Amino acid sequence: MGSPNQFSELMAVAQLQSFATATLLLPGHGDTPAHFGASTFEQWQSHVNSEICRFSCEYENIWLVGHSMGGLLALNSSVDFPDKVRGVLTIATPFIIPKTSIYSVKTRIKHFLSKKDSPIKSKYLSSSSVKLSPSLLWNWQKPTNELKELMTTARINLPVVTVPVTAVYSESDETTHISSLGVLHDELTRTHLTPVVLTKSLHAYYPKEEQLIINEALLQLISRENAENIG
Repeated sequence: MGSPNQFSELMAVAQLQSFATATLLLPGHGDTPAHFGASTFEQWQSHVNSEICRFSCEYENIWLVGHSMGGLLALNSSVDFPDKVRGVLTIATPFIIPKTSIYSVKTRIKHFLSKKDSPIKSKYLSSSSVKLSPSLLWNWQKPTNELKELMTTARINLPVVTVPVTAVYSESDETTHISSLGVLHDELTRTHLTPVVLTKSLHAYYPKEEQLIINEALLQLISRENAENIG
């Protein structure tokens, strides 16, 4: 349900380093719950890959940034385009979705009941590109199953990922368990993994001090790889 709005600060960081930037709106996103519910992981992946093809006509080197499900798509695309994708930054990307915990439920209820202008709730509302409505409950099961299929595909691909990966997780994430980082550590056997562990962030909310840590992680990824390519 994510939105391109989630990446505005990271785009600004990259632009200050003279990088061109672009954000993607996936099929089924930016529309109604029914449209969202009808989308598939093959459509999501195909869209990302087609955009990489389009941009690769103009740019020789491409870095991918993905939040949650977007991280799975980015990892898959790095395998599909090993000569174009130079690095991947994943944020809160799920490989393990545990059963709903008391902490998860309490966190969601707390922020659901908070005022719309609260920093966390307003961030979650702006991060969603799918119109929130009661009908979303009736259109949720299929995207959830598609996400599971995408997780399986990405996990199969991990041993053949060859580009550097920086993975950001939060200990307080109410949706993606931090044990997903262990999956990357164990199964990214052909490349370098840089883990970044936060303590205060949620799944789609990052306080300023931890957003700055993510910004720095992106800078280190693109600066290191850019220097190696130039060298």
